[in-house]
Amino acid sequence: MEKYHYIKTRIENSVFYLTLNRAEKRNAFTPTMISEIADALQDAQNNENIWLIVFEAEGSVFCAGMDLKVFQNPDLDVQNEQISKTNLPLGEVIRSVNKPTLAIVEGAVIAGGFLIIAECTFVAAHEDATFSLPEVQRGLFPFQVMNSLSKIMSERKILELCILAKTLSAKEAESLGLVTHYFEKPDFTNKVNSLINNVLSAAPLAVSKGIEVLKMLNSIPENDKHKYLKIEIDKLRDTEDAQEGINSFIEKRKPIWKNQ
Repeated sequence: MEKYHYIKTRIENSVFYLTLNRAEKRNAFTPTMISEIADALQDAQNNENIWLIVFEAEGSVFCAGMDLKVFQNPDLDVQNEQISKTNLPLGEVIRSVNKPTLAIVEGAVIAGGFLIIAECTFVAAHEDATFSLPEVQRGLFPFQVMNSLSKIMSERKILELCILAKTLSAKEAESLGLVTHYFEKPDFTNKVNSLINNVLSAAPLAVSKGIEVLKMLNSIPENDKHKYLKIEIDKLRDTEDAQEGINSFIEKRKPIWKNQ
C-alpha cells in the first residue's frame, strides 16, 4: 500500500526525489498534503545516505498554492492515517531541512507554490515555467510567501510582486533571484543532471552543517558569531569527511564521502 495520497517519493544515487502528485488539482496543497511532505522530508533528513532533496511535480502546474476549496471547507481534506499531522506552514516545513534542496520547475508556480521555491537551495527552470502571486485578486494577501521572499529580495520588489500580481517568465524570475538556474529547454534535463552531480560532489556533511549554521546566524548576537563559527569549524574538522577531503587533496585523488 502506498504511504502517501498526494506525493510520490523515490531514492536514486543519494538523491531523495519528492514529487507533487495532485496534478488533477494543479498540485494545490491541503493540510494533509503538507503533512505528507513533512513526513517525507523528515525521513530524508534522518537518512545519512540522502545528500540532496529534489522537488518535482506531475502535470503542467508545479504548484498552485493552497487548495481554496479546502481552505474554505477543511472537511473536504482527505486524511492520511498512516502519518502524523503537522501544524507547521509549508514554508517552515521546507526550511526545517538541513540538506540542500532543489526544485525542478517546468510549469507554473502560483501563490503558495512560492513557499517551496523560495525556501529551496536551488531552483532550476526552463522557458515554460511561470511565476505569479494572484492572491490580491482573490481578496487575500500572500503573507507567508512574503516572509519567505524577504530572504531573497527587497521589500519594494516583494510588494510589487504581491500587489500587481504580474506573471513572471523564468528569465524574469531568475533576475529576481527566485530561480537560481535557468536552462534552455532542449538541454534542460542534461543541465539539471549536471547540477545534481555537482551538488553530490561536495562533502555532504559539510554542506548540511553549512546550511544549519547559516540558519542559526541571525539568532546569535553579533559579538558571539565568530566564537560560534570557530567552534563549528573545529567540530567539522574532526569529522571523517574532513579528514578524507584533506587527504584526497594531498594525494591528488577524488574524495570518497561517507557523510560522517
